[in-house]
This record gives sequence, C-alpha cells and structure tokens, in this order.
Amino acid sequence: MSNPPLDSEETATTLAITPIPAESLPLVRDTIERLRPGVQRDGGDLELVTVQDNIVRLRLKGACVGCAMSAQTLGGVRRELVKVLGNPSVRVLPAP
Repeated sequence: MSNPPLDSEETATTLAITPIPAESLPLVRDTIERLRPGVQRDGGDLELVTVQDNIVRLRLKGACVGCAMSAQTLGGVRRELVKVLGNPSVRVLPAP
C-alpha cells in the first residue's frame, strides 16, 4: 500500500532549506564551543570544519571516533543549533 502523493505546495513547505546566514556563523561557533566541554568530559571532542548552506560539518575527535553514540552527539548538536538559530532545516554531519 503506497502513500498518497503530496501536493506541490505542501512538498515545497516540508522540504524548504534555509541556509545559515554568514552573520550567524559566530553563533554557530559559540554554540559548539559551549557544547564541547560535555563531549570532552567523555574523552571526545568536536571541531567546527565548515558551514555551507544549511549544513554544519564537525570533525569528531578522541573517544568520539568510532563511537556508537557519535550519531547521538551530532543529533544533540543539531537540536541545540536549531533552537539557537531558529532554523529547523539545519543539518549537522561528520566531516570526512
């Protein structure tokens, strides 16, 4: 059984991507710096690598490398950035 197709207006609203403006970059950096001590207490670390469009790329370090909970850590950073920036389309991904 398939789902009914979404009308184009609903799809556009649901999939809207809002880039992170350049003037918000200090807020992104400050938020990550504020979250780092909690990650460091568990033996890991986060490094902001790049912000492009709505994507924030972080390098995971220390105990975070290969940790099964690293996706949860990135999700927590995303939730905090969404709250601080007021932008639900923010994505947080690991840097290669």
